[in-house]
Amino acid sequence: MLNETRLASLRELMAQRGIDAVVVVPSANLFYLTGVQMHLSERVTLLLVTRSDAHLLVPALEVPRVQARARVPLKLHAWNDAEWVQAGWLALKKNIALDGQQIAVDYYSVRALELAQLQAAAPGATFSDASPLFETLRMRKDAAEVDAMRRAARVLETSMDALLPEVRVGKTERELAARWQWLMFEHGADGIPDAPIVASGPNTALPHTTATERELAKGDLLILDGWCAVDGYFGDITRTFAIGSVTDELKHICDLALRANQAGRAAVKPGAQCQAVDRAARQVIADAGFGEYFTHRTGHGLGLEVHEAPNIVEGDKRILAPGNTFTIEPGIYLAGKGGVRIEDDIVVTQDGGESMMVSARELRVL
Repeated sequence: MLNETRLASLRELMAQRGIDAVVVVPSANLFYLTGVQMHLSERVTLLLVTRSDAHLLVPALEVPRVQARARVPLKLHAWNDAEWVQAGWLALKKNIALDGQQIAVDYYSVRALELAQLQAAAPGATFSDASPLFETLRMRKDAAEVDAMRRAARVLETSMDALLPEVRVGKTERELAARWQWLMFEHGADGIPDAPIVASGPNTALPHTTATERELAKGDLLILDGWCAVDGYFGDITRTFAIGSVTDELKHICDLALRANQAGRAAVKPGAQCQAVDRAARQVIADAGFGEYFTHRTGHGLGLEVHEAPNIVEGDKRILAPGNTFTIEPGIYLAGKGGVRIEDDIVVTQDGGESMMVSARELRVL
């Protein structure tokens, strides 16, 4: 089974780094290792992977779901609401010695709640960050993972195409964001963690704005930035549009962002450093005198999470390899005037890089 292969790969890394156990809670990493999707709540759920077994501390009410969906053998330590989680810890400690162990904890998702309980259960243990292990495992996607991401990309593009006829002067950003989210589900998305970014006019100069009650007006730039999952894997797209005629300055930055996107995509190949792709895209914008207005990394890793390793940014010297997936999304943001961003999802191939997006990147007038 695929997930058993993943557990074997994790254990190989654990052995290399002298780690006795790895701890994760409901998160992308739990799904990656077991096939079980759950959300964090006040009811503690915790997976502890040792060199030989996988133990799941789990609320009793979740046991049927875990048994139905787990793709790997799990030793369940269930607890009910009357006993609360202490009963689960007692059962777990009867099956595994935690004290004095080297335990790696998924720092990005394990809360103080779980960490405090774990430290109490293993007072002599040494704790470290498990994130580097999962970055190593998850950065290189297999064919099935890439296929799911391609299907997510298609959902984003077809749902955006369905939304565009509804974009008109007087519509609010919030109306369009809600409508696009609904269209994503209609076109095949099975997960949308947040409402998409719909930004118009001066709001397009805010890279991570949220949709507001602002009404679209003639002369606006419009940024549509959305993400969704198919079979657990994400696509992420951004395109910029014009509501009627826009100023020459705004047309200029749109052209620069397009050329930066093209340069970044052209720089992708096995053996290249992540920062080399960032440099290629950023240089186009810097040479035109707008470098200070490109305020974020060129891209981020993409997969089971919208943002994961690697980072396409100066300082990330990791070497690209076939199966790596990430975004290229240069942007320019002029406060009070408007901004542009053009984003593609990229997979590294044997001899270069391929965009999973096929929709037009040029500025389109609506």
